Amino acid sequence: MIEFRQVTKRYDSDHTALAQVNFGLNRGELAFLTGHSGAGKSTLLKLIMVMERPSAGEVVVGGQLLNRLPRRQIPYIRRHIGVVFQNHQLLFDRTVFDNVAMPLEVMGASPRDIGRRVRAALDKVGLLNKEKMNPMQLSGGEQQRVGIARAVVNKPPVLLADEPTGNLDPELSADIMNLFTRFSQVGVTVLIATHDIGLVNDMGRRTLTLDHGRLIAGGSSPLHGAPGGVSGH
Repeated sequence: MIEFRQVTKRYDSDHTALAQVNFGLNRGELAFLTGHSGAGKSTLLKLIMVMERPSAGEVVVGGQLLNRLPRRQIPYIRRHIGVVFQNHQLLFDRTVFDNVAMPLEVMGASPRDIGRRVRAALDKVGLLNKEKMNPMQLSGGEQQRVGIARAVVNKPPVLLADEPTGNLDPELSADIMNLFTRFSQVGVTVLIATHDIGLVNDMGRRTLTLDHGRLIAGGSSPLHGAPGGVSGH
């Protein structure tokens, strides 16, 4: 579902953010991305989201080569990638329901479809009874779950999370990880960037480790079977 083939990303002649990175993630796989601050984690996620393009090598998501993807097709690819941020990026002038509905509104879904999908997503994260509340009325853990509901409301085959438990205590972090595990069990490919080594060790999942832009552990796993196209969702 996600494949990096000898991917290098240079920002200028003296800063190489990623160097010859190779790995593949299967459909339904949950993996962690770790490394020191500045190791290249954010750059790697940006390449998957087509916020950056590689300087060399190939990035493939859902069978689609992203390197030379026409600009007009980038929104289509991004609709198939859910993203969860550390700071939620919720809008506090809207209700929980309206925050989760945003990706569907952008896609032009019907009001009836939006209502059904938003409530299904909120139900998955245990917040169905709080749809009319303002996010400011929620705890930090609940706000993060709203962010997750928004990321999965259009059923993306790929889910990226950038430090999703950075502001949460261990018990809430475990709750969030259980949610990610459930998504992977229904076929979503989940990649979680985190500094929390204790959390990574507790989960016992595959870990991609970056060190100064090089993948020093967890890379080059062969893909089993067909990668599956993003168009199937």
